[in-house]
Amino acid sequence: SLLTQAFNETISGSFAEVEAYANKHLVAKSGVRAELNTLTGRWQMDPRISLAYRPGKNGQFSFAYGTFHQSVQNQYLRVNNSLGAERAEHFILNYQLMANNRTFRIETYYKKYDQLVRFVNGDANQLNNSGFGYAKGIELFWRDNQTLRNVDYWISYSYLDTRRDFLNFPYAITPNFAAKHTSSLVV
Repeated sequence: SLLTQAFNETISGSFAEVEAYANKHLVAKSGVRAELNTLTGRWQMDPRISLAYRPGKNGQFSFAYGTFHQSVQNQYLRVNNSLGAERAEHFILNYQLMANNRTFRIETYYKKYDQLVRFVNGDANQLNNSGFGYAKGIELFWRDNQTLRNVDYWISYSYLDTRRDFLNFPYAITPNFAAKHTSSLVV
């Protein structure tokens, strides 16, 4: 006989945000996302804040912080439907300069992961939310549609250092889907 496992999950959410201008150079946004998961009966509250400072006409510094939750994949909920949402905490700092149809951006970030799905003693039929990890890196971006006539191009590069202890990983290691160096040239 064929065993069928089913569950119903409805996620209801709302978001509120406030934007405040200290002056023409400094702006702050803060908000919160509230979410109810009917499968687990849990509420999630995710605060978010960002600050932007524009010292001159063309450049801007930005900082953002926020927490985010993501529902567990269905294949794991079928095994244990009391698993909580996975959590991430983001810190992002960037600088962007835009002038003469050119853009330069540099961004650095740190992301901390908690409550990731983990196999208990390597057994895929026993799951909990004890996994954790991090990602940190830097991204560079240059776009120019001024220098060469009728040509728009951009170059990007990112460096990623990440480790996670989740699923059936024996300890915190770099997942196979995470590339340490990524670059692109688009013309």
